[in-house]
Amino acid sequence: MSVVSPALGVSFDGRSTTVLERLAPFVDVVEIAPDRFVTKYSDAVDDRMFAAVDEHASHLDVTYHGVGLSMGTASGWNEEYLELLEGLCAQRPPRRHSEHLGFTFVDGHFLGTIAAVPATLAVADLMAERAEAIYQRFGLDFLLEHVASPFARPDEMSAASFLTYVAWNSGCGLVLDLHNLECDEDNGKLRVDEFLDELDLTLVKEIHVSGGLWRDGYHLDVHAQLPAASTLALLDQALPRCPNVDLVVFEMVGCALDAVARDELVATVQDLRGRIEVSGVVG
Repeated sequence: MSVVSPALGVSFDGRSTTVLERLAPFVDVVEIAPDRFVTKYSDAVDDRMFAAVDEHASHLDVTYHGVGLSMGTASGWNEEYLELLEGLCAQRPPRRHSEHLGFTFVDGHFLGTIAAVPATLAVADLMAERAEAIYQRFGLDFLLEHVASPFARPDEMSAASFLTYVAWNSGCGLVLDLHNLECDEDNGKLRVDEFLDELDLTLVKEIHVSGGLWRDGYHLDVHAQLPAASTLALLDQALPRCPNVDLVVFEMVGCALDAVARDELVATVQDLRGRIEVSGVVG
């Protein structure tokens, strides 16, 4: 048996190329947000964004992590997003791609955010069917992420059982976003320890770490801060329990990155590197 440490990634939404340049030597993967690479889904991919990746991180793998698919919209997903993703995959083939189990459109109107789908059996079956179709369409590893939301939903299942059901019935893996679990716990939607005990952790292939904000009494998963000590402690707890994780991603939106000293960002990714090496999984 050998100990294999997961790769380390950093998110890039096209807005902070100087941060990408600074962090690229310390990571293995760039997580790209397809939604940020065009101004409209019908437009061609903005080559300036790929030029930044090629200039500063051409030696790194990429993953595509989207928001705009809106796979939970009752009338159907956003086909234009999938066409955009196909173009990106043709231009720069990714290690894998992933999406949130939520929706951003209702009756053709953009919500301005991503809302969590209700954890019901009917929705679980719909999400599994759609996830399997996307997996077959792209022929790439496709992962699904739980959405943190403070709003009440007509749930019939726990968040963990919902995710496990969708993954089992679609053939897809899961992204475990530790900060959004903390948000849901702080907003009274789940208990993190119970969630981790119930979730089939063998389905988890990526772990995401980030930091958010409190607003009007709610903890929001907006990726606007560095990971808190509690999130890092949760990484130390969760990673050894997830035997199939091969990537840990540090996520932060570009507009927030510019407010953080570059040396502090480097220190953050170096700290994450140390943590994942200590928690390396047996392979």
